[in-house]
Amino acid sequence: MGPTSQPRVDERAVPGTVFLVDLDGSHNLPKQKDIVLVPAPTDDPEDPLNWAPARKWRTMALVHFYTFIVGWASAGVYSILIDISEKTGLTVADLNSGTGTMLLFFGWGCLIWQPIGLTFGRRGSYVASLAFTAAISVWTAYSTSYATWVVQRVLLGFVGAPIECLCEVSVTDMYFNHQRGHQIGLYLLMLTAGAYLSPLANGFINQSQGWQWVMYWCAILSAIACVLCFFFMEETMYYRETTFEAATISGTIDSGRRDSLNDKQEQFSSRAVDIETTSTRAYSKPSYFRSLAMWRIIPEKPNEFFKIMYRPFVVSAKLPIVLWAGLFHGVAACAFSSMNATASVILSAPPYNFKSSIVGLFYIAPTIGSAIGSYWAGDVSDRICIYLSKKNNGYREAEYRLWSAAALCIVPPAGMILWGVGASHQVHWVGLMFGMGMLGFTLSTAGSIMIGYTIDSYKEISGETLMSLNIVRCTVAFGYGYAVTPWLERAGYQNGFIEMAIICLVLFGTFLVFIKYGKSLRRNSAGTYWTLVESGIRSLQVGKSKGVE
Repeated sequence: MGPTSQPRVDERAVPGTVFLVDLDGSHNLPKQKDIVLVPAPTDDPEDPLNWAPARKWRTMALVHFYTFIVGWASAGVYSILIDISEKTGLTVADLNSGTGTMLLFFGWGCLIWQPIGLTFGRRGSYVASLAFTAAISVWTAYSTSYATWVVQRVLLGFVGAPIECLCEVSVTDMYFNHQRGHQIGLYLLMLTAGAYLSPLANGFINQSQGWQWVMYWCAILSAIACVLCFFFMEETMYYRETTFEAATISGTIDSGRRDSLNDKQEQFSSRAVDIETTSTRAYSKPSYFRSLAMWRIIPEKPNEFFKIMYRPFVVSAKLPIVLWAGLFHGVAACAFSSMNATASVILSAPPYNFKSSIVGLFYIAPTIGSAIGSYWAGDVSDRICIYLSKKNNGYREAEYRLWSAAALCIVPPAGMILWGVGASHQVHWVGLMFGMGMLGFTLSTAGSIMIGYTIDSYKEISGETLMSLNIVRCTVAFGYGYAVTPWLERAGYQNGFIEMAIICLVLFGTFLVFIKYGKSLRRNSAGTYWTLVESGIRSLQVGKSKGVE
């Protein structure tokens, strides 16, 4: 690698504002039709941004499969809580509290897994996570006490933590700004589909083979996914010298002044940097056997691991958008938990009296809702962003993605009322299925929008911001997991779910506040943001000066 000068970050650039649509074709920027490629790819054919579509899809399909399987293993007990309680002597409240603890460690486990994935590579983290998930699933089949159950849930959450924040990083490794919504939507679909279809299938497994075989099948599927990922998943971690996704300098200025800068447009790309670099790098494709290495060891960068561990706390304290996104996503997770914590109890009791296998079939509804939500918050959200960017002279603001959150002010509250009030009044089971479908829509939609908004706002530190978002989300879900059962026992299904619906309406409605003030928050946080970015650049430059590829 030839000598590289220190990149100079332009702190006038507003993070999250990018030049996305070249309306008149006058800009000499890498494009697909009139859509500017953000970030600009390198000339290296091994840059994941340059991979052929089939190669991207193969790797991304395995990331989605990983997501589905870990989601499946984590949700394996939801439709059979009553049966597990009868066989083990644990109360439903004990089982639900253990599950809440698992959700907590899905978030906090990112403090270990995300630094590993960002420093040493994504592939090894996925493979190791699946191997540990298989082992813990087998152990869970022998749970006999509350302490054992909680420890197993804690470990399952910890080893599955890459599902919460590393998968989104894989999306940003391979896809451009205007393509991410689709892939993040698919990621949330796989996450929720695994969580919803698992109770469906496991109800039948429990009825025919017993609840322990539910755990065995979780282990078998995890082992299969582990083998597939080991042999066929490619590493997507790639170091680029210039990948900054902030606005062009002219893009940070109010629209009234942009016309005077037309003669300067060719000076700026969608990166907020000016890097003078000469490179003699020879590009080569590693052999298949070399690509099977679990991690890319970089001894020249020992401090990056620990730096990534503590930076999420800095992010939470100084970037309010990330904190809000975590709370927003956390409320959606609580809606998901409300359904899971009560589905087996409601549907197994009079007047329904369904067996665990039939309870599992009810999870078809949230799976369909999740698919609709993923499309809405993925493909439709991307189209909204492009449409609004064209209306804004080609410049995309991160808040454009938030307009698709309007549906969350309607669907989740209606789903809460239909599910909870409907159960209280013993409505026909078809009504309950519609309620479950609406709640299934909630988690995938909220998750996709908040993850997309966070990445769009602060792409260069997306690994840390996603850690922060998921820690907040999972902490909220953890606390709620302990509260939901006594809350509903005190208030009853009708009043309890009406209260939840009101909370959802109020908190989801805050998206309007961020549409109005989000850019101001991003502008005010630019100094902190670019300081964090420059810190990462310095570490990278030190590594490259020592010969790191």
